[in-house]
Amino acid sequence: MTAYALPRRRGLFARLLGEADDFTTWLLFGSETWLIATMKGVPMFLFVYWLFTYVPNSVFYAVTQFIPFLQFSANVGYIIANGVAWTNVVLVVILAFIVQASRGRHGPGWTLVRLFVLASYVAVLLLLIPYLMFNVAGGAFITATGPQFPLIAVGLGAITAGGGATGLAYLYYEFRRISRRQAQAAAEASARAAG
Repeated sequence: MTAYALPRRRGLFARLLGEADDFTTWLLFGSETWLIATMKGVPMFLFVYWLFTYVPNSVFYAVTQFIPFLQFSANVGYIIANGVAWTNVVLVVILAFIVQASRGRHGPGWTLVRLFVLASYVAVLLLLIPYLMFNVAGGAFITATGPQFPLIAVGLGAITAGGGATGLAYLYYEFRRISRRQAQAAAEASARAAG
């Protein structure tokens, strides 16, 4: 697999879309070092953790305590939360199959799949992980007594968001470096074959 691609159309939007598609293709299927693998794997793990634990737990408390016209019993809330959790499992498996199917394929639908993955990855790094850190440090948006925003929680969330942005910048730098090296190797091989 190589990140060397054919020239794209000249419009700014088309170039940005093509660059994002190439970056996501490299992020999903390209060669990697242990650092890149960790930078991809940890956010994926935290996303799955959030999807399988935080979301059902939030649904449980929503249907048993916070939504006034529902106020279900704990048993009914447990059944609803498990339904949400298992639905999330099925959706993650379907998404994994679709993403693997997009490998090496071109077209607007496959590009849309890869851009969805990139948007999800960016949201995890810049929103979800900072939210988890904010929550761990004692912050909360919805509680029985109202929102809680301790300074340490807000600060830790902001620092984590900055770390996520730095990680994204480093991943893009690595993508450009590796793509440049592969393009040079392809050009040299083409020159040797022609000469």
